[in-house]
Amino acid sequence: MTAHALALLRSLVLAAVCALAVPAQAQSVARLWNEALLEAIRDDFARPTVHARNLFHVSVAMYDAWAIYQGRAMPYVVGGSINGISCDVAIGPAPADVAAARDQAISFAAYRLLVARFRNSPGAIRTLPRLDALMDSLGYDRSDTSTHTATGNPAAFGNRIAECVYTLGLADGANEARGYRAEHYEPVNPPLITAEPGNPTLADFNRWQPLQFDRFIDQSGNEV
Repeated sequence: MTAHALALLRSLVLAAVCALAVPAQAQSVARLWNEALLEAIRDDFARPTVHARNLFHVSVAMYDAWAIYQGRAMPYVVGGSINGISCDVAIGPAPADVAAARDQAISFAAYRLLVARFRNSPGAIRTLPRLDALMDSLGYDRSDTSTHTATGNPAAFGNRIAECVYTLGLADGANEARGYRAEHYEPVNPPLITAEPGNPTLADFNRWQPLQFDRFIDQSGNEV
């Protein structure tokens, strides 16, 4: 191995060790809540489109909580109207510690939205306690459900933003209220019964055919 290659290898190893040595406290609250969301997804049904939506909405909630305290950024939901749904937020007095208020608002926004989205998850028995534990570890009062933002309470900002994003989601066509069921699509082909040989009932070779299992376990280990 050349001296240059050896030096490069040492640098890579040192970088990896340093990365492992970074304490959790050094991570931003946004990173912590994103990790919590990814863990909740792992314990939920394998639903790529549903979780793409969850990732987007949690990002929106955290971004708007950040934008309120940034001063120049334009929020995505706060102060505007999407699909006829408005999200008015009274800003209130400026906090003495902007960074602490921002972290608190981000945390409440992410926490409320994640609880709402994963409360009916098959992994809720693990996900909800993890979310509670993260809030507790950050020192926030989970019982604060205020949305009166005019007081300047960062928790109220977070709660209000989560409320806006959740309400918006109920009107975005995903049909979240009914478990994301497809209301306007019916497959042309009848289900293929996988336990039986052949496919005698196939009506159209060029169209999708659902599969029918007696028992199915998805990639997250959930039985359907």
